[in-house]
Amino acid sequence: MDEIKLSDDVIEQIKDFVFYDLTEEQESLIDKLITDEKLKERYKGNGLCEECNYIKIWRFCNYCCFQQNFKNWTSGNNDVDEFIQKAQLKASNKYSPIEWIEYDKFENVEYLAKGGFGTTFKAVWKDGRISYCGYENNQFMRVGETKVALKCLHNSQGITAEFLKEVESNILVYNTSWIVRCFGITKNPKTNDFMMVMDLKDSNLRQYLNNNFISLNWENKLYNLQGVAFGLKDIHNKGLIHHDFHCGNILSYSDQYVQYVSITDLGLCQPANVKSSQNSNKKIYGVLPYVAPEVLRGKEYTQKSDIYGFGIIAYEICTGFPPYHDIAHDEFLAMKICKGLRPTSNYKIPQLIFDIINQCWNANPLKRPDANELRELIVKLYRDIRDNKVASVIYGQVKGADDINKKSSFPVQLPLSSDTSILSYMTHPQAVYTSRLLDFKKLPEPKNSDNNVLLKVEYSDSLKMDFTKLDINPKDERN
Repeated sequence: MDEIKLSDDVIEQIKDFVFYDLTEEQESLIDKLITDEKLKERYKGNGLCEECNYIKIWRFCNYCCFQQNFKNWTSGNNDVDEFIQKAQLKASNKYSPIEWIEYDKFENVEYLAKGGFGTTFKAVWKDGRISYCGYENNQFMRVGETKVALKCLHNSQGITAEFLKEVESNILVYNTSWIVRCFGITKNPKTNDFMMVMDLKDSNLRQYLNNNFISLNWENKLYNLQGVAFGLKDIHNKGLIHHDFHCGNILSYSDQYVQYVSITDLGLCQPANVKSSQNSNKKIYGVLPYVAPEVLRGKEYTQKSDIYGFGIIAYEICTGFPPYHDIAHDEFLAMKICKGLRPTSNYKIPQLIFDIINQCWNANPLKRPDANELRELIVKLYRDIRDNKVASVIYGQVKGADDINKKSSFPVQLPLSSDTSILSYMTHPQAVYTSRLLDFKKLPEPKNSDNNVLLKVEYSDSLKMDFTKLDINPKDERN
């Protein structure tokens, strides 16, 4: 709590100040006494609690309001209780407090989807989240009925403190619309599995692309890319790593006429009951097409590994197809990725956009851009298209790509449903887009394919042999 409490000497000098109406002299004294810029900004925005002198996070003091309520609830798990209490006391803004929410506070619970380590339901939270209006009569004001997603964590009856540290990442990084908000934790009384209570969005990015890709122009695509880049920047600037960056963990939603994307499931790429001692064995979890080659070979996951995943996601947004949707996601594919294989399509991408993608999935992590660079590059391209800067390079490349795509056989090759706005395709029965254990042995050293030629894997599903003993040159697989 020291990070939100000033020293007794500082408090004595400023306790009578009106934080929202400081005189010039008081403002100068505040600047002198509070040297931490974030703490100073927080004080000027919220002031001190009259009861305990901690800096408030909005119109209430999280120290007074939450701590006095600790005795009134329990999850039944000491690790979970301590985690929530710590998160409440450390909450640094009005968006970040989480709660223990009793399961009977939800109604109309319905199944949504199943992932590698969890199942998601949608529900109505009868009381809704804490209102920003404040705290009255020893209780929080609330916003009322709210639609939420309940993410059930498989095998979480024995949830670990290590796993909860990963859940905390989602809370720490949330301060913009680019990250999906976590409201708290609950538990299904029938299964005893813990559930994260999340903001409900319309669909994931993959579903959005399936339903809307044909109607998307390059301004739309770059806007989505920009949103993903903003979210990844927020994560990395907090010193965090996503660990499971793929289209299923990017959610899409509309606000009137604008379509937004938000990133979810930070650090949840593992079973809830895995202990750190087990993780030390370097077990790899993830969705194979998005996992960087160095990670497939057993190296530590880094922010640069997230950047590789961004490159795959960007290619997916640009072309409409899931990566490697028509082949098995097995050890052979892992080996080919390490040898330089990357997703390919007949769909033309403007060269400036493809150059960014190509940098992101470079086999050498040190040659990939960082999230801040990505954001700047994509924002520039997006604004040039949005503002119709006909003299810009990207404007000409977009027009050229559109002309090529209209003349090519690309639309004919896509099996379309009766609804011409819906993109449909055949997915290989062994193409897996949920997180799982990836246990591959003796993969080759990562490298880029010769001359950046992107290759398509073609092999028989019935072919059974030890691919780790083969030396397959990517050049032999060209179309």
